[in-house]
Amino acid sequence: NTRIFKMKYGYLEDVSGIDFQLPEAPLFSRKYLKGEKASQPSIYIGSSVWSDKDFKGNFYPEKTPQKNFLKEYSKQFNTVEVNATRYGTPRTSTLNTWKSNVPEGFKFCFKMPQIITQRKNLLALDVLERLEQFILAMDSMDGKLGTTFILLQNNFNKERLYELRGFLEQLPVSQKFAIEVRNSNFNQSEAFCDLLHEFNISNVITDTAGERSIIHKTVTSNSAFIRFVGNGLIETDYNRINAWIDQIEIWVNQGVNEFFFLHHQPNQARRLSGFAAKYMIDQINLRLPNLKIKSPNDYSSITSSEN
Repeated sequence: NTRIFKMKYGYLEDVSGIDFQLPEAPLFSRKYLKGEKASQPSIYIGSSVWSDKDFKGNFYPEKTPQKNFLKEYSKQFNTVEVNATRYGTPRTSTLNTWKSNVPEGFKFCFKMPQIITQRKNLLALDVLERLEQFILAMDSMDGKLGTTFILLQNNFNKERLYELRGFLEQLPVSQKFAIEVRNSNFNQSEAFCDLLHEFNISNVITDTAGERSIIHKTVTSNSAFIRFVGNGLIETDYNRINAWIDQIEIWVNQGVNEFFFLHHQPNQARRLSGFAAKYMIDQINLRLPNLKIKSPNDYSSITSSEN
């Protein structure tokens, strides 16, 4: 069983007057792109929750027992963001249960534990020991491991680049990683992006209403990793999703061949993350029909049509 995680970062009750236009990527970011169209990109779209009872009757059959929530979720979406791992590395038995409940092709995106990432020294001995334990645990997920995302301290800056380099040298090339820094002076700097590109690591893009300064369009690897915080599926949510679909189409033409797009919605309306993800999948299938992303069933419309 997982904790319900609420993504509060940058959430606003009132988004009127917010400029949601996506910023232009810096000129230096062009060097990270191949420039050749990706022939068959992989697109993973999902939510940050599967254990929410509000998914019953919407994305799960009405009578689904909680023990089957993940199994039902993985029939609908092909990825999930797992924030519960911020509190520590899961037990092997837990990982095995999760792994056995999802089909081939499904990807878990785990958050690296904060006891590793939120430290004054990423190269401290105890940090590296815990990192090794986490990496070994993730190895057990085999082909069902997606991109692991690493949230660094908000004040992480260029003075710590040497330290970050040492940390990245500890990461196995057999696993995929993305780094999030909520510091606009650093997360869009050429030195930081060059370092990520050197190690084939994605620069996390967080799109949230209250923190527009950190949003960017710099892809530092062949994989884009976007965390999207909506506002209750109001009109601006749909417009923002459409803008990202435009950008995905551009990136595909520039050679980006993998995308993770994780939807968050306000805590009191978590189930809407499923509807946001479904909307995005259906729109991408209209625009890029050759991708043939499976569209989730909406049990609420099935139920209402039966009544």
